[in-house]
Amino acid sequence: MVGGYNRRGFIRNTERFLNAASDRTQYAVLFFNIKNFKAVNELFGVENGDVVLQNIYKTLKYSRLAPVIVARVESDHFVCLIDKKNLDFAELTKVCENKFCKDGKRMNLIIRCGIFYVEDEPMKISGMIDRAKLAKKYITDEYVQPYMIYDDSMQAAYVDKAKLTGELQEGIAQEQFKVYYQPVIDAKTGKIASAEALIRWIHPEKGFISPGLFIPAIEEDGHISELDFYVLKKVWQFINERYEKNKFVVPVSVNLSWMDFYDEAMMETIIKEIDQFKEVGREYMTRFEITETSYAAIRENRSDILESFRIRNTKILLDDFGSGFSSFGMLQDYDFDILKIDMSFIRKMEENPKTKSIVRNIIGMAHEMDIETVAEGVETEEQVRFLKQSGCDYIQGYYYSRPLPEDEFIEFLEKESLRN
Repeated sequence: MVGGYNRRGFIRNTERFLNAASDRTQYAVLFFNIKNFKAVNELFGVENGDVVLQNIYKTLKYSRLAPVIVARVESDHFVCLIDKKNLDFAELTKVCENKFCKDGKRMNLIIRCGIFYVEDEPMKISGMIDRAKLAKKYITDEYVQPYMIYDDSMQAAYVDKAKLTGELQEGIAQEQFKVYYQPVIDAKTGKIASAEALIRWIHPEKGFISPGLFIPAIEEDGHISELDFYVLKKVWQFINERYEKNKFVVPVSVNLSWMDFYDEAMMETIIKEIDQFKEVGREYMTRFEITETSYAAIRENRSDILESFRIRNTKILLDDFGSGFSSFGMLQDYDFDILKIDMSFIRKMEENPKTKSIVRNIIGMAHEMDIETVAEGVETEEQVRFLKQSGCDYIQGYYYSRPLPEDEFIEFLEKESLRN
């Protein structure tokens, strides 16, 4: 335990404090993020990672910033309410220059801070936190200046995000969100083996909205589980309809966010649905993809959920392998059926000979652990040839097919059924 308030406690107590303040504009909300915290867990272990978090909390609480309220709002994110007269930027820079030493190992912690000056007009505390968090994203060089103050020039970006998340419920109700399916091809046979479900937002006014824009916004706003569950239901419906019509269909993988593992109701519903699939022999048709961002959530909250999936013959895929520090830790701590090699490796193979060695060794390592491999983002014949020679099991990418809307994916399946 780090100590202090959580997000809910910070909001409740800050709201109470500011309502009683004679002049709320003399205060500021500061949002802190440890940029390289995943590396701390990887280098020093999770227990020492908790020690780092405790140290950061104490550093903030007892600094000359003299915060009125301090909280750890999530994972490695902290937020403070301070009196602006105590906002010494030299002291703030010092607070952001933190180090951790253990057993002869030393790491410089990169801490970034976004600042929002409380305004006189009514505003939710969560909105203040969001604005401080947004300001942090405008830091250009944390080594020169590890903080940024929110101003009106950032308002447009905030409003756009707020509008997108605010329109989520309506978008789901009106089925503006469409599930696309990207085929995953068996490297040996060249036939479709499975597919990945990907969400697309076709807005009635804005048209196509990039997932790179709306998914982070919805995730930051805490509503990603609603969208993930929407995708799940659509995939289950698709699979069941194909079965009932005696049509060819392949297993479909659905991405789970780290937030999903904190949603007890969602996890229970997933298990019940898999059990229903199991009764009719379809449990293997649903697969789940998780990334290293889920690592902390699984360890802290739902370390049993992967095993619950496994005993029901539901395959688990480790997505974006090699993109971060926790990937090897996850391989060590949990059993996965399929490892998806991050597309950044695939894209660099043709320009960097070392990358080919890395990919070849990842495939070999996975096979030694009885884990199959998928290469993501494959676009060229040369990439396909190398992956086949290296023993990669499955290939996913534009070389074979882009993500397809449901009607086009059905056409793809119908053509594949004739080949089979």
